[in-house]
Amino acid sequence: MLKFIFIGVGGGIGASLRYLVDSIIVQNYLIHFPLGTLIVNLIGCFLIGVAFKIFYYRIVHTKFIPFFITGFLGALTTFSSYALHTFQLLEKKKIKKAIINILLNNFLGMIFALLGSELGQFF
Repeated sequence: MLKFIFIGVGGGIGASLRYLVDSIIVQNYLIHFPLGTLIVNLIGCFLIGVAFKIFYYRIVHTKFIPFFITGFLGALTTFSSYALHTFQLLEKKKIKKAIINILLNNFLGMIFALLGSELGQFF
């Protein structure tokens, strides 16, 4: 039962941070591209790479893993919003922006996870 509480707390923090980042992007940048979603997804990819090296190659308290990976990162990143934004771009006939969104989320996401993994080995 305690594991579910840790996941819920991590999820609350991650979702709040995602909302904050997206709000800052929307308020400060007048663009018609889902940049907030891209940024939180890239942050999440980077952090999952770091976490992978730290959690699975070092001794880490097992209750922290579900808190951070399932809770925090699961709520911070958002595949459903990424899919929705891409679908909305396609509906508006903004094909180039939709393709760019797909490529940036997937290609940069993998690069950020790799960079995080490389950095994580030094902790």
